[in-house]
Amino acid sequence: MKIINIILTSQNGGAEQAFLDYTAALLKLGHEVIAIMKDDAPYANLVEKLGVKVSKIGNNLGYHDFIAVAKIVKIIKETDADLVVSHMSRSTVLTKKAIKKIKNKKVFQIAVNHSDNVKRSLGADIICGVNKNIFFKAVDLGQAEDRCFVIPNAIDLSDIIKPNLEVNLSQKDEIIIGAIGRLDRTKGFDYLIKSLQVLEKISFEENLNKKFTLKIAGSGYFEPELRALVKELNLEDKVEFLGWISDKKEFFSKIDIFCLPSLNEPFGIVLLESMKFAKPIVSTDADGPKEILKNEVDALIVNLKPIEKLEEIMARSFLKVIKDPILLNNLVKNASLKLQEKYSYKALEERLGDIVGKVCK
Repeated sequence: MKIINIILTSQNGGAEQAFLDYTAALLKLGHEVIAIMKDDAPYANLVEKLGVKVSKIGNNLGYHDFIAVAKIVKIIKETDADLVVSHMSRSTVLTKKAIKKIKNKKVFQIAVNHSDNVKRSLGADIICGVNKNIFFKAVDLGQAEDRCFVIPNAIDLSDIIKPNLEVNLSQKDEIIIGAIGRLDRTKGFDYLIKSLQVLEKISFEENLNKKFTLKIAGSGYFEPELRALVKELNLEDKVEFLGWISDKKEFFSKIDIFCLPSLNEPFGIVLLESMKFAKPIVSTDADGPKEILKNEVDALIVNLKPIEKLEEIMARSFLKVIKDPILLNNLVKNASLKLQEKYSYKALEERLGDIVGKVCK
């Protein structure tokens, strides 16, 4: 089958990584794949390395960009595509408009939702979501249930690290906490920074005599405010902003605990990366994490409500992992097993292949 895989974003993130993974998976399934992305996409070189045909288009007029629609129509016709897989709302809306202009053949559309904003996906032949909440929301809005699917993101496990089941953070003088993500208000990095201050206070009261450091990898508009918060709390020597990183393995090798502090997180590929590199996880109970993880089985889950207690509960969760090496190593072991069972590329290929096979039925 000739399949177009399209995303129109100008950033790096979980949806963009999923776009890359879908491209690779569709290729492995034996399809001819054409990748369409925005002309300023920072991940374009990674797509090109996969060896697929690449088309770059502008998108200066948002959801009403008739020029982008015309270019998508042209690509569909030139490639004689049978199916378009669209990621994120903008590419989904523009793809729907383009497909309506194709009169000589039926072109199918799979709309992949990386957030719970599914309204713009309605009407696609198939709607996929990265979690169950997205599935139920699409059905509630009128999409036929047999045309909706959950398809979790996946990760390359070729360099997975075998867990060292003898880690004991209680014996370390310095504990390094790590976090990765887009620096915006929904990702909860401000609460994570505040939790570091609470962690130091509790540690002092309990006479633990440990130094705590926080490494934050990522970029985004919220970074200046986060830096200002670090300065306000006098944590400049304890919080390091790394910018966007490409070598995840190196990042995880330098931290002791991984934290996902998101207030809103539809999935959380970074959780899979932490599981892959055998680090204990402390995460909020946003939609994605609470579907991937089970509290005190493969991670410690922090309730987002009441929000005013988030930084204290987060800090106490860090201490729980630090103080209890048996718990820590069980979390890491169980997370690694779950990752290999449910979130491998093989699992993604099988699920995606099954869904593509249902498109034309």
